[in-house]
Amino acid sequence: MRFTTTLSAVISVGMICLLSVAPAAQAAMARRVPSGGMAHGAHTARSRTACGATASDAGRAAACATAATISAARRDMLGLINGERSMAGAPPLHLDATLDAIAQARSQDMIDRDYFSHQIPGAGTVFDILSRDHVPYTSAGENIAMNSYITVYSLAQTMQETNADFMHSPEHRENILRPRYADLGLGIAFQRATGKLILTEVFTQP
Repeated sequence: MRFTTTLSAVISVGMICLLSVAPAAQAAMARRVPSGGMAHGAHTARSRTACGATASDAGRAAACATAATISAARRDMLGLINGERSMAGAPPLHLDATLDAIAQARSQDMIDRDYFSHQIPGAGTVFDILSRDHVPYTSAGENIAMNSYITVYSLAQTMQETNADFMHSPEHRENILRPRYADLGLGIAFQRATGKLILTEVFTQP
């Protein structure tokens, strides 16, 4: 199976990437694109998150993202994705515990090892992980996003902004709206010192 990657300019506010694979070893695509404009940079240092941290205290903002709030954020993102799919006439996706674990491990690994890529250092791609974990699928895709919105937004609003970034990119939008996908995994991890978020979406068609 061969993967091809194309890159475009990125901005410091955030970036997003996608990877997808279809039956019969269809060539996958990956693209990094600007994350939705410069307006986010206009917020002042006193903008507050839901748990009271300020943009000048990014570590505290990220620290507010407990396991419970991340679980709620995962549900929020699922609702946003299925809302987009409903408007497009696509069936809803269902969270899958195995895919959640894979997506969460992907996000945390990128935070821990300080990289942002579909290529996992020393481990291939998410498709290699799916195969290793014996996850059956006929097609699959991965969207990843990196931003620091949590320093100026609540966690719920951070999910909305991140989803908007995906939906403004035709390739990421295609992954989200692809009718044949049925199952979804969501991974959300923060770098507590900076408030950097990495979100991973893993889609599969059984």
